[in-house]
Amino acid sequence: MSRATKATLIKLLTHTLFLALLYVLQSMVFSGLRIFGASPLIIPLAVVGVAIFQGAGWGGGFGIAAGVMCDIAFSETTILFTVSLTILGSAVGLLADFFLARGFPSFLLCCVISLLIIAFLQMFAFLMFYDVDKIILLRTGLLQTLYSCLFVVPVYNISRRLSRRQRTL
Repeated sequence: MSRATKATLIKLLTHTLFLALLYVLQSMVFSGLRIFGASPLIIPLAVVGVAIFQGAGWGGGFGIAAGVMCDIAFSETTILFTVSLTILGSAVGLLADFFLARGFPSFLLCCVISLLIIAFLQMFAFLMFYDVDKIILLRTGLLQTLYSCLFVVPVYNISRRLSRRQRTL
């Protein structure tokens, strides 16, 4: 086995373990720790991290896997996260390749924007097709975004270390 193939397999394995850990935390631990009805989304933060540090290809691929895991974790969505996290990973990866600096400020900005977009996508059906109070939806979306932002620093550090470990192999 060549050195490049070995490095790619190790990279794939570490990212798979990272995603599996986040899936367990999001679906089994944090789903029971709701604050005013909102639970955090930590898997999209990892998609942003992988996209910023690994580029559009890895961001999109990780986004597909992460989206499938999110759709499995949330029974009310069918393909919302699969499509949105794939687009998110590819778009953030392209921005990181050409415009963004690969540091914490860019990561934080992309995470906040991504979480707000995902909250809007989750609320969209309730806004358009059901008679749900907009204030309640807005409050829940903002709470979910703020609650998710508590995990920005740990996810950033893990994502950065995963990318640096791969470059040193």
